[in-house]
Amino acid sequence: MVALGLGAMFSGHDAFRALVVVAGVIGAWELLRMARHKGGQGGFAPGDVAALAGYFVILVFGCLGLLQLSSEGGRTVLLYIIGLVIVADSMGYLVGKTLGGPKFWPRVSPKKTWSGILGGWIGVAILAAYAHQFMPEGFVRYWFFITSSVILAFASQLGDILESGLKRRMGVKDSSNIIPGHGGVLDRFDALLALGALAFLLNLLFG
Repeated sequence: MVALGLGAMFSGHDAFRALVVVAGVIGAWELLRMARHKGGQGGFAPGDVAALAGYFVILVFGCLGLLQLSSEGGRTVLLYIIGLVIVADSMGYLVGKTLGGPKFWPRVSPKKTWSGILGGWIGVAILAAYAHQFMPEGFVRYWFFITSSVILAFASQLGDILESGLKRRMGVKDSSNIIPGHGGVLDRFDALLALGALAFLLNLLFG
């Protein structure tokens, strides 16, 4: 998976665009698969259709956002975005595991704590402060870059939480078994899709 992703990024925008389109189609199929499973378990409860439709919007906007980041920022921005997701997830896990404390959204994600969420933000802020120097010239101002990176990190954390909540609502453990040992595309890229969706909306609103 790493080789495929990096290979597409280093091969240029067209290769990365093809990979995003394929991932988007598979993600849509996984949503349909989860819907069929839920339907076979006794039908849809109030809110199930809205949850599926809402996540489909995240999927579409997420793919569009990643394509936008690729075309406007190039390889450097894409690598940074992936690093941001990794740091937010890793620091969130380490700090949350170490400090514990109040749960962030216990009904949807019982393991996520406020300390872990804040730890992810701090880790990403440090990453952004260092990485800004490597961004394309005139990309964004220093402090705005740090602030927007933390906001995007929160989007990635919410993406993980929302996908977990959707699977719980649909009664499935994984979105699919297309990636042996890892579940489905939505399981692996939920954080990246949510980040891409927010980036797309921000670009739509503010340019």
